[in-house]
Amino acid sequence: MAETTANDSRLFTPYNMGKFNLSHRVVLAPMTRCRALNGIPGPALATYYQQRSTPGSFLISEGTAVSPTAPGYFRNSI
Repeated sequence: MAETTANDSRLFTPYNMGKFNLSHRVVLAPMTRCRALNGIPGPALATYYQQRSTPGSFLISEGTAVSPTAPGYFRNSI
């Protein structure tokens, strides 16, 4: 099998996804980090995702718990 280099890969080529024109095909998938304090996302989360995005990228942010039992495990701080 031939070796693939970054220059050969379509991963870093532009992609049109509906009305979104992405500069590459790398997507940050959603993660359940549970860092929203008291269930409310704050400035720290905005900074976290800003650090991981690039112009023309597609980033799916994490969800937040809608009730104390929503995370599916016991946690005192929600």
